[in-house]
Amino acid sequence: MRRLEIPFLDTHNLKEIDKFNQLMDGLQAAAIDCNPWPAYQADAQAKFLIAHNGDAILLKYIISEQYLVANEGTNGNIHNDSCVELFIAFGDEGYYNLEFNCLGFTKIGYGYDRLDRELLPVEVIKQLSFSSKINANSTINSNEGFDWEIMLVIPKEIFIKHQISSFHHLNAKGNFYKCGDGLPQPHFLTWNMIEAEQPDFHRKDFFGEFAFN
Repeated sequence: MRRLEIPFLDTHNLKEIDKFNQLMDGLQAAAIDCNPWPAYQADAQAKFLIAHNGDAILLKYIISEQYLVANEGTNGNIHNDSCVELFIAFGDEGYYNLEFNCLGFTKIGYGYDRLDRELLPVEVIKQLSFSSKINANSTINSNEGFDWEIMLVIPKEIFIKHQISSFHHLNAKGNFYKCGDGLPQPHFLTWNMIEAEQPDFHRKDFFGEFAFN
């Protein structure tokens, strides 16, 4: 099981998300480099940088992939697009699935397993801030493709099933994913390895450990 130390960043003088983005670039990236289902091969690479400022999770994904798709809207089937995901649990009860496509459209649910999901209200999701950038002049594994990144500021108020006063010294569990179910090259990459016959990100038993500083 992987363990992730999530550093604290002092952002009290920063208001623009681009400033958050620049600050994040000083952190070390972690790779989403496990492919539990090798039958699905794709020209896709993914990594992320994560921190917190006490009141919000600061999360940046950096992606290279051959195909780019963004058809879905808020609380739609984001996993069919060029998609990155964070699943996170603050205890033993349930967990949140946060899914983002390359344009920043977001789906957030909460529940105990794959079938038991409750979508969060759009008004709650709108509290999340993001900026995204796409470069269409990329080369990945000798093929033309796309580089894209998304910077996310996820306030503690997003996690409506929990009363989080601060992320300081909080322990959690979770996983990071890169997928694209509806792409010409479907793929299902994970940060922490999952042992399952078929692609299934809703495996809380394979969540890694998060330690917020």
